[in-house]
Amino acid sequence: MALARRLKSPPENLLQMLESSRLEARYGACQALVHFKQAAAPAVPQLMKLLDHEDLWLRIKAAEALVAIGPPAKPALPLLLERLSRGPSKEDPRGMEQRYLSYALFDTPRRLLGNSLEGLDREAFYDAVRAGLRNEDGRARTIISSIYTALSEDDIRPILPDIYRSIVEPAPSGIMFADGSRLAGLRVLAKYRVAEGMEACVRYAETQNPWRSQARTPELMKILVTYGAHARPLIPRLEKLAERFEKGEPDFPFALSQQKAKAVREAIELIKNSQALPPLVNLYR
Repeated sequence: MALARRLKSPPENLLQMLESSRLEARYGACQALVHFKQAAAPAVPQLMKLLDHEDLWLRIKAAEALVAIGPPAKPALPLLLERLSRGPSKEDPRGMEQRYLSYALFDTPRRLLGNSLEGLDREAFYDAVRAGLRNEDGRARTIISSIYTALSEDDIRPILPDIYRSIVEPAPSGIMFADGSRLAGLRVLAKYRVAEGMEACVRYAETQNPWRSQARTPELMKILVTYGAHARPLIPRLEKLAERFEKGEPDFPFALSQQKAKAVREAIELIKNSQALPPLVNLYR
């Protein structure tokens, strides 16, 4: 940070440290280049070579530096997508590299991908998203889901089954952040009238983690209501859910349970009275 404040571009000896025999020196060089941002563009070729290094953390730090450099590092994008697609390995059974690459590639506003797939290998992109949405970390999945709003209907349709699976098969860790991905996915399914989204929405409301569920439940109900009269077969489950909330939940504030019950009851009435029957599509037919 101090170097980047004082110098307009990284000094030559900092670039040389990327070739050091000491891993710690290489880590430090990558971290310093992050702070130089686009001024570190001359380091792009060296950083790209490090993406294949045997040391996992050095690969991650090199990726972070490339993303911080921004547009001059675009040539590294195919390599980064390919590495993200690899997923867990014997060396990295929980996909930690994939997790950090998800942060690097998809985290707004600094994502190297930008907001368009123009000029990008679509299949490489889809492979990366599919792999990332299977990561065990809820935060990684949520960060990947931030790309949904930037994609056109044609762009997003090939990954709708993967989005659906990431909703119904939630991440086992990082659950504090996991609702972002699942809500974003349900909004996409509702936007494109995917029939499976209705049941997934109700199942999430029934099984959700109580943490912040007083805010999440109204959002789930808003999504469900957009399906109109198609959601009527799910009303019995919604009735049971409302009753459960009205009785109160163990270790959860009673007043907040009542708020959730109210949101569910309002959704039931809207669905009962809806005449809307938007055309639906099925993922697996």
